[in-house]
Amino acid sequence: MRDTALLPYPVITAAVQGDPDAVNRVIGHYSGYIAALSTRTSYDSQGCPHSQVDDDLRRRLETKLIIAILDFDLT
Repeated sequence: MRDTALLPYPVITAAVQGDPDAVNRVIGHYSGYIAALSTRTSYDSQGCPHSQVDDDLRRRLETKLIIAILDFDLT
């Protein structure tokens, strides 16, 4: 069963204020979703599909999330 718990408000507030531990906790909360978004399917010489995480895309998504966290308006 998946953990669908929300992030606590104090963690979000600390992340918006730039606390590195809180930002890492938010990134960790969304890591599964980011991995799913950055999964690519490649095919070998026999045509068999292989799924793998595109690390460059994963990093770009994490960077966009960090920017969105720091720009988030709590008011």
